[in-house]
Amino acid sequence: MGGFAVGDVLAGRFELGPRLGAGGLAEVYAAQDRIAHGEVAVKILHEHLSEDRDLAERFRREMSVTRALDHPGIVRVFDLHEHGGRPLFSMELLRGQTLYERILGGPMAAGAAREIAVRICEALQAAHRAGVVHRDLKPQNVFLTESGGVKLLDFGLARVAGQSRLTSKSAVLGTPGYIAPELLAGQRADARADLYSLGATYFEMLSGRRPFTTSDPYDQRGPPSALKVDPRVSPADREILRRALDHDPEQRFLDAGQMLRALNGDAVPRPPPTPPPMTAGDYDVLVHNVVHPLELIARRPVIDRVLERLGASAPAAWKWRLLGAGQAVLVTAASRRTAETAAAVCAEHGLPATVRAANLRPPSEEWLAKHGGWLLALLCAGAGVIASALFPDAPLSTPAWIAAGAVAGYLLSWGLRPPASAAPLTGRPGQDSSRARLADGISRRAARLQLGKVAMPEAQQRLVDDLVKAAGDATVLAKQFTLSPPEEETPDSSAALRTLDLLTGRLLEIATALDDALLAAEGREGSESAVVRRLREDVQVAQHALPDLRALRPGEAPPGGSEPAP
Repeated sequence: MGGFAVGDVLAGRFELGPRLGAGGLAEVYAAQDRIAHGEVAVKILHEHLSEDRDLAERFRREMSVTRALDHPGIVRVFDLHEHGGRPLFSMELLRGQTLYERILGGPMAAGAAREIAVRICEALQAAHRAGVVHRDLKPQNVFLTESGGVKLLDFGLARVAGQSRLTSKSAVLGTPGYIAPELLAGQRADARADLYSLGATYFEMLSGRRPFTTSDPYDQRGPPSALKVDPRVSPADREILRRALDHDPEQRFLDAGQMLRALNGDAVPRPPPTPPPMTAGDYDVLVHNVVHPLELIARRPVIDRVLERLGASAPAAWKWRLLGAGQAVLVTAASRRTAETAAAVCAEHGLPATVRAANLRPPSEEWLAKHGGWLLALLCAGAGVIASALFPDAPLSTPAWIAAGAVAGYLLSWGLRPPASAAPLTGRPGQDSSRARLADGISRRAARLQLGKVAMPEAQQRLVDDLVKAAGDATVLAKQFTLSPPEEETPDSSAALRTLDLLTGRLLEIATALDDALLAAEGREGSESAVVRRLREDVQVAQHALPDLRALRPGEAPPGGSEPAP
């Protein structure tokens, strides 16, 4: 392992003190800087990893990313050096213990846990504003100093806006139990992934255990309401945890500022219901015995509520067939995660639903659905001929028997299960739906704000109109980009990644402005002048984001060229 001893000098400069710790990538020593004449910590890549170019580059990038962040809640990094072919960097020497070591002593007091969560949130806010997503936040990467400070460590998995992934492996590196589900599914990370990790960390501070105890790192898809939080945790903290740990990013806090306000006891609007992503795959969702005759004439049948929640509609013929057959395919050709999410939505509304692999579809299902009508009509018409022969004295003539049989057969065919091809929802191949769903969430927020402006003074209504217009322009631009991504860029190129990061960042800014305006419209901001001031600020935020969105039209280069953000 090429271990070092106290007194060894690295890079001709750092005289080593005691070893402070080690991880899978590097080891850390206290050291005396002979040039700067001060105490520092030295982090050096393990010897057996120094020949791995990807890991060495990840290590160097941690230094670069962290050094660019200037915030008291983020460990300060100084310079990059090399010793014996192994890269190392110097950083501030911290005295205290990690949050992980503190939690080993048991659950923390609510006030102390909340104060640490607030400090972490403030540091994340600074990192996100600089375009940096940590991607590996956990108690081991939070340091509690002896002076009472809180420091974020280890930005080795962080990605700066516009930086390409190091390797295909690094895209899914992280710690099970803390990494957001969308990252495990191979999707791109934005600031909300860090908020999920912070929620898991906060849960552990309050409860003394991880929120997800399963050994399967991918099994984090349970509804937030199923989290078993310590009963001593306050209702306000339980609500923060459930929102931060929602498996759907659209249902979490939009940014660290929103979570910070919630931690400080301020109101944050609930996100609007947003349909789950419908990515393509090899699974169907069947609903069973959910439509009854009286429900079809009810104001809001349960199947309509489910369809609305999933962002879809179904023709009357599909519903009548569901009534006759007792079951139907609601979602077809979807990914397993999509199918399970849709089934969970059905369960929330009390609808029985099952997930079925596409290769288990009955071979006759599609054929009977398409041809069963005329087949049963012919069979029943033939039965009418037989009936006319058996009952010659009946008042019906032979043609009448044939017609009645054909009609009866056609009606019976509506009891055949609708095929997968008639399902109201179908998985969409190659869809990166995160931006489209974020744009849809903005539209829903704008609609809610538009409805809420009725009771507002005229001056405030004009500001709301300006904000809603900016939000509408933003959603149109975002959907244009989603439908027609730049073809000349490879998915991992710096320019393409920077474009996507800027797009997501601007959309989150507009969504946050709409939420702030909703609070102002509800009169929670104090005097009328304060409401006007806040609305004006929200309009400025949205309008400031629009030029960048317009510059991100498909086929155009992102603002500032194609180089990664510094």
